[in-house]
Amino acid sequence: MTRTERTHRLCSRGGMLEKFIERPDILSDEQIMKLLTFVFHKDDVQAMLREMIKEAETKEGIVPNL
Repeated sequence: MTRTERTHRLCSRGGMLEKFIERPDILSDEQIMKLLTFVFHKDDVQAMLREMIKEAETKEGIVPNL
């Protein structure tokens, strides 16, 4: 992945995240990290993430990490 592609991906996904956060302009980086840590440690979120990774690996023909 080129630097430009990575930068575009990071900006796009950051924008997606901000869409769901009320008043992202006044929250600190530490508060956002605390929120993401809370959300992503939930069992149902982890299960969904694993399933999405599995689907993406299958679609791309990637051998899963064991």
